[in-house]
Amino acid sequence: MECSETRDPSQKDVSEALRASEARFRNIIERNADGILVVSGDGNTLFANQAAANLLNRPAAELVGSYFGLPIIAGETTEIDLPLPRGPHRVAEMRVVETEWEGKPALLASLRDVSDRKRLEDELRQKISELAQADRRKDEFLAMLAHELRNPLAPILSAVHLMRLKGDDPEIRAQMRDVVEEQVRCMARLVDDLLDVSRITRGKIALRLEPTPIKSIVRRAVETTRSLYQAKGHELRVSLPGESAVIWVDPLRLEQVLVNLLANAAKYTDSGGRIELHANLVGGEVVIRVRDDGIGISPEMLDHVFDLFTQVDDSLARSQGGLGIGLTLARNLVRLHGGVLSASSEGLGRGSEFTIRLPHRRAESEPDAQPSSRQKSQNGSGSRRVLIVDDNVAGAESLRLIVKLWGHDCRVVHGGIEALEVVGVFRPDVVVLDIGLPGMDGYAVARSLRASPLSRSVLLIAMTGYGRDEDKARSREAGFDRHLVKPIDLSELEDLLSRGYHEPGAVDRADDADWP
Repeated sequence: MECSETRDPSQKDVSEALRASEARFRNIIERNADGILVVSGDGNTLFANQAAANLLNRPAAELVGSYFGLPIIAGETTEIDLPLPRGPHRVAEMRVVETEWEGKPALLASLRDVSDRKRLEDELRQKISELAQADRRKDEFLAMLAHELRNPLAPILSAVHLMRLKGDDPEIRAQMRDVVEEQVRCMARLVDDLLDVSRITRGKIALRLEPTPIKSIVRRAVETTRSLYQAKGHELRVSLPGESAVIWVDPLRLEQVLVNLLANAAKYTDSGGRIELHANLVGGEVVIRVRDDGIGISPEMLDHVFDLFTQVDDSLARSQGGLGIGLTLARNLVRLHGGVLSASSEGLGRGSEFTIRLPHRRAESEPDAQPSSRQKSQNGSGSRRVLIVDDNVAGAESLRLIVKLWGHDCRVVHGGIEALEVVGVFRPDVVVLDIGLPGMDGYAVARSLRASPLSRSVLLIAMTGYGRDEDKARSREAGFDRHLVKPIDLSELEDLLSRGYHEPGAVDRADDADWP
């Protein structure tokens, strides 16, 4: 009877099998796309594949035998900053498992470069944070806008109510008219500031430079803001260079900058505080400083004080602080002049200072100086025949009364077709034409007027609530001579009526310097 003999594997066979298995294991981890490190219990690196060498920016032979230097725990997955000797900062995701190496317990660390993913995640978080902040600031802005628009409406309604009750009292009527006029001007300035910020942001605003004494600009800015100081009992100190200090600037725009800075100082300075305005010629610069002893600006806010819709103090107690666009507008207008506007403060409760630095170009150094539109001669005088076309009956009638008080013959119609019919009979010198008319809009009426021999030479003035550059360009293309934005500047309209003539070809000049 034969028996089969079962032979136990020898120690040699086991060793060869283990070596073969280890070789296969080495081959697998060597080819792995992730960086693989085998680390002993005491932290020495026993093996590093090429991917690990590339990741750590060191040769594999240099890594083996070195101290790993990072605490690793089996079963842990974590993100680590890679200890790179040079190059940009990198981040890796590290997974650790227990293994055996050359017959001894060890830890296998798998490293995967997640630097790009981390960067994208950080950028995404930053964007989310910025969008959340922008959304919050937008909500705050809309709430503040509603607040600022309601503020003038309350005294206007009160004035109308008082005139209804006491309409036979001349003194009450005069006072209430002043109230209504001032509050309408406030609302107009608010809208103008918003439009100016938009225009400057899109590079759609141009300066009208002219030689102007610094003293006259400062005087007008102080007069404009005087009521703010008087209401809170502020002490205002002003120091100026000599009368001969004349610079080339857009006087209206620089005055706008100073008004914003002075108003800002008044709003954020408690009653009885002190505000100072100092203007000096320093070398080739005009330096204007507006300083106050008010609430001051925190160090972290200094970096954002010129950001759009930013409030230094947005508490309810400071709700009169406006829309947070004044400083943004001021900085951009100064930049357009080639200057710099900066802010400084020693901290909360320590006051603040805003400094304007402008290049000082003397009047005599400007070669081909052209007079500003306000300096040009006023051609023409006497009574005009004025046709007002507006579907707002109350607005048209009130404007008719004003034009008649100026000494002009005035008629009113409320539609485009009716306007074309009246022109042939009335033969106006000037047509003040609303754009948003029902049926036939103002653009179509303007084109018809320009096409007719009877009205081709009339002074055609657009009157509209739209004041974007695109709106003005469209008015120009339709044939208008001027574009007035509601509520219109009555002094400007009076000036236009006093001239009362159409400039042939003016509507075709794309870069007409006088186009508002």
